Amino acid sequence: MSLISIREILKDAQDRKYIVGYFEAWDYGSLNATVRAAEEMKSAIIIGFGGRSFETPVGWDEVKLASFASVGKIMAQNSSVPTAFILNEVEDLGIIKKGIKLGFNSVMFDGSSLSLEENIKLTRKVVKEAAKIGIDVEGQVGRIPSTGERIEKNFLTSPEEAAYFVEKTGVSALAISVGNIHMATDEESSIDLGLLEEINRLTSVPLVMHGGTGFPDTLVKEVINRGVCKFNVGTILKEVFLREVKKTLEKIDLSKADFQELLGSNNQADVFRKGYFAVKEVVKEKLKLYSSPMI
Repeated sequence: MSLISIREILKDAQDRKYIVGYFEAWDYGSLNATVRAAEEMKSAIIIGFGGRSFETPVGWDEVKLASFASVGKIMAQNSSVPTAFILNEVEDLGIIKKGIKLGFNSVMFDGSSLSLEENIKLTRKVVKEAAKIGIDVEGQVGRIPSTGERIEKNFLTSPEEAAYFVEKTGVSALAISVGNIHMATDEESSIDLGLLEEINRLTSVPLVMHGGTGFPDTLVKEVINRGVCKFNVGTILKEVFLREVKKTLEKIDLSKADFQELLGSNNQADVFRKGYFAVKEVVKEKLKLYSSPMI
């Protein structure tokens, strides 16, 4: 199956009414856990990294970007299930261009903090650059708040602006704001299904729901029927990883520990292995929830 375009994956989800999960990794282990989960479930998947992973106080870590791009591309190419590889939520056009050249086969340009016209202008530039080598682009209209932040009415995606944006930019997928929340750890999102339905009516591209961790499980079927084809999930993966590692470390007497076994051995004693196993199990649960069909 290996590496395929996000457009192809999302078109199938759109036609067959299911959601493809994008599970955001932060290192090799979390990326590997995600792919292994998809293979065990025999489900299509989107892997990748967030732009924040490559930010430093003094600029972008381009060596890290190149390294992660190489690892992710190789892992996707060797996956036994359809796998797309995305560089997610980047506001810097220079980094987007580097990501395209380094091997990500899709990118998400986040121009949601800009005016609509400026967002269209820059997103269109990304689409034009990406199209030269067959790369898909996800754009965004509307601002998605972070957990604890009040949702203002002007954050929400305007259906008319969404339709205009899609027409003018040619994006392959559209991230929207309909009450979903970034980095939430509980099911605290209050989703405006009527707004979502209107956005879906006026646009033709697959819709994307960021903030998958805090999204109510009970509404997944509802949003599938209203055009959502991709969920972004990240926070819960880091949460379960850290909880499992913390629990494991609390049981260890470091004065008697075999440090070679505890870290980097990749056997049963490796504390990170248990964390990555927890990540894999969450991904499998989400794939079931999203009605992702077996390949």
